[in-house]
Amino acid sequence: MKESNEYGFIAPATLVDDTYQIIKLIGKGGMGTVYMAYDVRLDRKVALKVISPDFAENMDRERRESLMKRFESEARIAAKIDHPNVIRIYGFKKETLITGGTAHEIDYLVMELLAQRTLRNTMDVSGFEYEEEIRDWIAKYMVPILDGLQTVHERGIIHRDLKPENFFMKDDTPKLADFGLSMGRDLPSVTASVADIYGTVAYMAPEQFYNFSLAREAADIYSLGKILYEVVEGRISDKVKPFKQMRLSNHETDFLEPLNDIIMKATAENPNDRIASAGEFRERLMELIYCKTGDRSKTSDRRKPLSRRPGLFRTGKFIWPALMMLVLVLVLTAAVMLFMHDPFPTSPADVVSPQVEKIPVAVQYQPYPDHLEKSGRAPDNSILHLIPPAEIDVPEGMDGVLESGKRKIDAFYMTESPVTNQQFVAFLNRNLDRIRVVESEVYFDDVPVLRLSEKIRGYKPIVFDGKRFLLKEPMHAACAVLLVTGYGAEAYAASYGMRLPAAEEWYYVMTTGGKADTGRIEVPTPVINYEKDRYGLRGINQLAEWGRIDEDTPVIVGQVPSDMIESELIIEKDMTKYYTDTGFRLSKNAE
Repeated sequence: MKESNEYGFIAPATLVDDTYQIIKLIGKGGMGTVYMAYDVRLDRKVALKVISPDFAENMDRERRESLMKRFESEARIAAKIDHPNVIRIYGFKKETLITGGTAHEIDYLVMELLAQRTLRNTMDVSGFEYEEEIRDWIAKYMVPILDGLQTVHERGIIHRDLKPENFFMKDDTPKLADFGLSMGRDLPSVTASVADIYGTVAYMAPEQFYNFSLAREAADIYSLGKILYEVVEGRISDKVKPFKQMRLSNHETDFLEPLNDIIMKATAENPNDRIASAGEFRERLMELIYCKTGDRSKTSDRRKPLSRRPGLFRTGKFIWPALMMLVLVLVLTAAVMLFMHDPFPTSPADVVSPQVEKIPVAVQYQPYPDHLEKSGRAPDNSILHLIPPAEIDVPEGMDGVLESGKRKIDAFYMTESPVTNQQFVAFLNRNLDRIRVVESEVYFDDVPVLRLSEKIRGYKPIVFDGKRFLLKEPMHAACAVLLVTGYGAEAYAASYGMRLPAAEEWYYVMTTGGKADTGRIEVPTPVINYEKDRYGLRGINQLAEWGRIDEDTPVIVGQVPSDMIESELIIEKDMTKYYTDTGFRLSKNAE
């Protein structure tokens, strides 16, 4: 190797490991130096990221070892990830570098070479002026970024330094890079004395600042929420206090109001209050930009410049009395509705549900322990709602599938919505070693779990590119996954430590939830557009779903999906078959 110059940089034309010829220095940061190099064996340009010898040598032994552990972990972490929105790592090596006549051991990564353009170059320093520009930017950049981050998180990796400058552009594709602060759950953690000097304060989550080792996935969610805030409001200045929840200065339109809600949820100061995952963040944004969210007639022209001043102060002083009166009316109305419609009775009471196909059902709610949370998160990040224990009286007329008579139902949790295409794609990609695809049928452990296309309507939301499963249309990500076999539903549930709902549980919530007669929902429709019932569940009896009577009896419950299935509410069916417009949701026992 050629000798480097007195500043510790590798000189141009140096041949590293007899393979990589240094072309030029292209970047230098706190932890490392990046060079453009030419791979003489594979005839391609690459990037070499090298720990600066001077930087490491100025540390004591303990700190240097911690730093090198992190640098080496970056290689192991990133090399495992194959995603179009994550930079490719080709190798991790050690080499002897001669500096001033002295030999130094250096560590370096061989990486995909990207242009020096970053995500920052796609953003307006003052914030985008039009709603249409914001929508397009989210669809083009933020949605793919969240897809890549979801893959990173699924590998057990937290980045901890997400900012526009750490997303490099390959043409118009953003790629996540610089895993120098990342830490896998299975990797040794770094000491706080090293960690606390790194990170970018403007995008740093408060818990990461106070204790680096406690920063988890929620810290990355916070950082992306800050980036999304900048897209609308412009680059965060030094005058903005760090570690705070962000909100838009003007969110008066039907588009900006839900976008502001997303930004506030992502940047909540308490990590437990934030959007739970990159997948959910992505889903919320796609629902916003692709799906109808209320009356668009109130929305300003998408090409009309956004006002940067809060509208409340433009309306004059006479708005305040009317506003106070409106708030008072809303509070009183909400209180009355809550009193008259408590979804969790505190004492047993006989309740007669709405009639479903003229079949009445009586229910007597039972007390349940105070320690049970009324809502939570499933391992796949679905929202869970507690369904209180009860004694129900199943009437005659269920054709013997669900026996009539009184039965006790213990408290249990049920997911708010059916499993979505996005969630099922993530499940398939997590289990590729157990997956086999034959034409349009997907097999899991040689058992059919999913059909990729529907011949009648040509609806095909999920595709397989030979390596991984993808969503054909982003707008279908938040729609319920359909054409899943009973085995597919059970395999998904088992992978997250959950189960399918029991038929009696489904019948209980269907007949007492207050939305049983809503009618079938048009497919495909995002699950967020399904109406909620009194328990907070969406789409009960609006979509056919897989369930079980017992371990040996799979059933389909709910609205008749097609003429292929009989008209009963609960029907025993073959778990190896696909049925049109049939999805599933998850349940678990309350402990």
